[in-house]
Amino acid sequence: MKKVVSMLLVGAMTLSLAACSGGKSSGSSDDKSSSKGGSDKKSYHVIYLTPSTASQFWTYVGIGIENAMKDIEESEGITVDYEVVGPAEESQTEDYVTTFEQCIGKQPDAIVTATLAIDATVPKAQEATNAGIVLNFVNCGIGTGDDGANEDYYNEFYYCSNDTIGEMAAEAFKDAMDAKGVTSGVLGMNTNVENEALNHRIDGFRTKIAEIAPELELTDTYYNGNDVETAQKNAENIISTYGDKLIGMYSGNNITGDGVCNAVADSNVGDKFINVAVDSDDIEIQALKNGVLDAIIVQDAYAQGYKCMENALRTLIDGKNPESKKQVNCPPVVITKDNMDDSDMQDLLDPTRLQK
Repeated sequence: MKKVVSMLLVGAMTLSLAACSGGKSSGSSDDKSSSKGGSDKKSYHVIYLTPSTASQFWTYVGIGIENAMKDIEESEGITVDYEVVGPAEESQTEDYVTTFEQCIGKQPDAIVTATLAIDATVPKAQEATNAGIVLNFVNCGIGTGDDGANEDYYNEFYYCSNDTIGEMAAEAFKDAMDAKGVTSGVLGMNTNVENEALNHRIDGFRTKIAEIAPELELTDTYYNGNDVETAQKNAENIISTYGDKLIGMYSGNNITGDGVCNAVADSNVGDKFINVAVDSDDIEIQALKNGVLDAIIVQDAYAQGYKCMENALRTLIDGKNPESKKQVNCPPVVITKDNMDDSDMQDLLDPTRLQK
């Protein structure tokens, strides 16, 4: 088991820590019409500004974006001049902001993007919107949590609430407890970095698990800087510190989950140990098959991308935003060993199956 997990490690490192949170559902479509929109126009220039060209997650988002573009080109008889730009890695936020500025300079009809640098992106979003560009955010916007911040500076935001992710992870953990006959003990808490958006995955989990399993003792949150080796060391430390009292772990993103799965596979925690993580990659999928992982909370990256591009083009074609709310929450799905081979679950785990 250890060998299988380790062999998959390199392939998973490029998967995003993605899934930042969006805003509350508020606002109307009245103030979101595009000055460039019009049913008589037959060609549009749309840019997908990705936070990372190397990330599996953002590639999956891009598949949804391109499929929506192709579907609407066919149904509406239009053509889209489409380009993908962005830095190689998510950590290159300065390059992202610079590229955003360059995108605005190209004066496209629409920009579809996600940001991991909220403060630096806000003025660029304002500039783009003031220039009449339809600006849509997907997954990571210029708001944190479910606050709806800065909603005047974009057209639409499709996201997956980190509060929802945390709550569903807690419910999946409790389901695994019940299935294994576990009633009490210590639960190890792990995640990648501490920031205002991703903290909702931890806070949402803590709040929900306290409600449905108040007998559990939760550790402080162990942060790993989005590094698999550090995540594994943290998990090993938790295992050695709490011993038989430890009944399971929660990982707030896939990189953390990779490290925790490595630690669990190397240890003798027993078959009643409960392991739940967020987001998916090859390591976690294999760990799910092998029983090292009980559940993963998976976002529909494809659907978020599809809806985001569909909305941008409809706004351009119709001259107004078809959505009545500025933010649309796209809930995640719990995938377990029991349902992972279902066709729709396979599409979530590998959206390349849907590519046109």
